[in-house]
Amino acid sequence: MQTRPLILAPILCLGTVPAWAEDLTFTHPSGATATFYGQLNLTYQRVDDGESSYDDFVDNSNSVSRLGFWIDVPAGENKLRFNVETGLGFKSTSDTNQIDDPDWIDWQRTDLRKFEAVYSGGFGAVWFGQGSMATDSLAEIDNSGTSLAGYVNLPDTAGGYEFRDGDTLSGIRISDTFRDFDGSRRFRIRYDTPEFSGFTVSAAYGEEILAEDDDASYYDLGLRYAFESDVYEADAGIGYAWKSDDDDEDTEQVIASTSIKHLPTGLNATFAAGDGQDDNGSYGYVKLGWEGDVTNYGSTALSIDYFDGSDYETDGSESKSWGIQAVQTFDDLNLEAYLGYREYQFDDDTGADYQDISALLLGARWRF
Repeated sequence: MQTRPLILAPILCLGTVPAWAEDLTFTHPSGATATFYGQLNLTYQRVDDGESSYDDFVDNSNSVSRLGFWIDVPAGENKLRFNVETGLGFKSTSDTNQIDDPDWIDWQRTDLRKFEAVYSGGFGAVWFGQGSMATDSLAEIDNSGTSLAGYVNLPDTAGGYEFRDGDTLSGIRISDTFRDFDGSRRFRIRYDTPEFSGFTVSAAYGEEILAEDDDASYYDLGLRYAFESDVYEADAGIGYAWKSDDDDEDTEQVIASTSIKHLPTGLNATFAAGDGQDDNGSYGYVKLGWEGDVTNYGSTALSIDYFDGSDYETDGSESKSWGIQAVQTFDDLNLEAYLGYREYQFDDDTGADYQDISALLLGARWRF
């Protein structure tokens, strides 16, 4: 059995970081403010592909380590804001694999998450620059409190690993066979309508400027809904996106998700579905969970989930996965500790004998 070196010291050090209760906000005499924020989300990852196991200490792609700031500028009755945010370029759970060992720190321009301005008021909001398209997060609405340990975007846990056909690597990765078709971040212009009875409509046009050799045009539409009372908290969304590419085939995708929590009991349910159109795969996803106060440190959240997909990689293929998640919050430290376990299963009509892959995450996220 192969094992990569295991480094546990940094994960223990997360428990010693300071708890910065005050906001890192600075005010200019003109009234403009700058607010800095960030997070570290380091995790122990263990993956077993049926023949060998691999251990790593890496960044958690479910919510990568990052730094950013907001600048708010007075604009009369409206609001003008600027946001810059970048990932730190750490090797992550979606980068690791059986073949090579990426550098632990390798910041690239694709790690730049946001560089945008937003002007908002009674008319809604207009966004310009690198940031979320209209369908970003619409497949991933999740009020379970456990998304750090696992959620519908399954490749974030171990997407670079290949399934073995018998004892031979097949070249088919987890990220090829489990996709949620969620929207992305692009250099775009986006408009959000004002909220009406909990509903908001968004539309965006964008281009990929951070990755090379992508001259496509991206368009999408999204509808969001949010509701909260003394009894229920509910969020839902549905989106449609398409890509127009002169050098490749145009693609379309439809996504939807909803998450409902019963506040008195903490019981919650999350559902998601997506269709890649044009034979690019489709799936359904369900997560059932509970969140409540077990200790005086902060909330405890537990959940189980199941993913059922088809027609990824090849027509007639089946992609199935189940997982369990647990997250414990430590309010005084701005810290969330988590444990997640997942199994991936893939099968197609080629006669290959793909072995199941299991993945474990144990880590903590500290935010300021």
